[in-house]
Amino acid sequence: MPNDDLTLEQIRKLAAEMGFERFSEEHLQQLLRATNIARARRRKLSFERLGYTDEPAHVYRIAEQEA
Repeated sequence: MPNDDLTLEQIRKLAAEMGFERFSEEHLQQLLRATNIARARRRKLSFERLGYTDEPAHVYRIAEQEA
């Protein structure tokens, strides 16, 4: 798998596009590390055998009303 880690300049542009122009250099470094770690973890996941039934579902229960 190719290593497509982002650079600091790409993160700076991404942050500006999201409206985070005031991020400090430290914040940009943290965002860079977090993004690259998330991408690396995602590359390791196997999606080939997943189907629609494997999608996460949220189940909500309505409490019974008292009669």
